Amino acid sequence: MLKMMSGNKFFTVFLLSAITLMISVAFIFWGIGPKDSQSVIFAARVGDEKILLDEFWRVYDNEYKKLREQYPDQKEIEEKNLKERVLGTMVDRKVLLLAAKKAGITVTENELKETIINTPYFQRNGVFDPNVYKRALKLSRITPRAYERGLRNDLIISRMSNLVGETAELSPEELKILKSIKGGNGDQLNKIFLSTKKNQSIQVFIESIKRQMDIKINRDIIS
Repeated sequence: MLKMMSGNKFFTVFLLSAITLMISVAFIFWGIGPKDSQSVIFAARVGDEKILLDEFWRVYDNEYKKLREQYPDQKEIEEKNLKERVLGTMVDRKVLLLAAKKAGITVTENELKETIINTPYFQRNGVFDPNVYKRALKLSRITPRAYERGLRNDLIISRMSNLVGETAELSPEELKILKSIKGGNGDQLNKIFLSTKKNQSIQVFIESIKRQMDIKINRDIIS
């Protein structure tokens, strides 16, 4: 992959929605690849896919550090049920990936390459720089292979989520409320309402898939 991108150093730059925002969070999920050992302890299992315990703790530790910056009081952090939230998010990601696989949703090598070279985080003077790319991954202790695998998963999840979210629409009652609002904020509120409905549709979809799957959560080992 890196060799392919080096030969396209001056590839036309265009933004891909949400990719820049993904980078800061995505590094957390991508540090650990699959392991072959059958004895590895897992925090959860979604079908045949496992969320390894050390993977869970890596994500949890990063999220905990973020909360510590916002809430100095340990009691406030404990009230956030962080462990449950983190594990729930990781399970939901697995569910979406499995649903996407079943639906035939994929990301090609070329799409993956274009996403990377158009990520500002890996650019110098607006152009992808292989050295910046390698250095950024090295500082985050992630191999290119692990990063690209994680990025591919994120793109698949995003594609699947968009597909599900497109089914969401505002009800006649909600449209009536929006029309009654004065002050020129109608368009902005419309977007907020629709975004909320899309997120709700995605969560409903995830929960419906979960009911059809064999999911095991090892809460005892993360408590």
